[in-house]
Amino acid sequence: MRLAVKSFVLLVVFVLALAAVSFGVTRAGLKDLDHAARNEHGGSYLRTDYGVLSYTREGPVDAPVVILVHGFSTPKFVWEQAIPAVLAAGYQVISFDHLGRGFSDRPEGPYDSALYNSELAGLIEGLNLNTPLTLVGYSMGGANVVDFAASYPDQVSRLVLIAPAGYMRNSPEASPLAMPVVGEWLATVFGTRYARRGIESEINAGRAPESMLEKFDEQAAFAGYTDSLLSTLRYFPMADLSERYRIVGGTDIDVWTIWGTADEVVPFDGAGLMKEDIPHMKLTAIKNANHNMTFGQADDVAAALVHALGEG
Repeated sequence: MRLAVKSFVLLVVFVLALAAVSFGVTRAGLKDLDHAARNEHGGSYLRTDYGVLSYTREGPVDAPVVILVHGFSTPKFVWEQAIPAVLAAGYQVISFDHLGRGFSDRPEGPYDSALYNSELAGLIEGLNLNTPLTLVGYSMGGANVVDFAASYPDQVSRLVLIAPAGYMRNSPEASPLAMPVVGEWLATVFGTRYARRGIESEINAGRAPESMLEKFDEQAAFAGYTDSLLSTLRYFPMADLSERYRIVGGTDIDVWTIWGTADEVVPFDGAGLMKEDIPHMKLTAIKNANHNMTFGQADDVAAALVHALGEG
């Protein structure tokens, strides 16, 4: 009996030591996102209250502005296949990396509603954009723009929500990621691997360009990426934002929703719940599209987006 207890204790010590080593090795392999790294990458940058944002701005400066807000884990390059269609339709298009992602700063957080609202407010102010304007949000980005519109309805004329979070079945609070220490270990060791799976699946299916994976890995190599994902899961209420949707439902903001019927991440039945909270919401369903549709079925999404922007 005593030998069995001793063996168990040794096993636990070994597992903990192995976990600590894997955590340390992963952290040690990350790079700092500094001025030199941004110079090498290139691009445009804007200083905001929480840190520097990496952004793109394309199209005529006097054209109607559309701001594209990406989701939880894949940076602004998720829009690259759709942007040409929006530009061709006569719009000025702005996209940016959320803080913690892409080539934007990685503040310690918390990554909560205040941080995400500040991003958009800082972008609008820093680029001297005329409001009200159009916000397009994908996945968590959909929840972000709804939250922003509920706080600043006078700055928003239209929302286009692509598979938006806010009506999800599983709360992140029930995940092991919510646990102290355990969450940090899981996010550090497995977070990047998990986040790149959607891109890999679409590339393997021949629906997304291989360059997406290279772009993803480039930004994920900098410290703070998985920390921002973990903090977002803990502090931004993606699972249930129905109260914020109801506030938007009480405004005259035009709301369009684009949703894939085969979405398993943000299930399509959330559209019915949203319709209850935003009765004037208009829906475009893309048959058999999954949650990766902005890059896995980019042509369909671009066509639906241009239609939503043009209908008003």
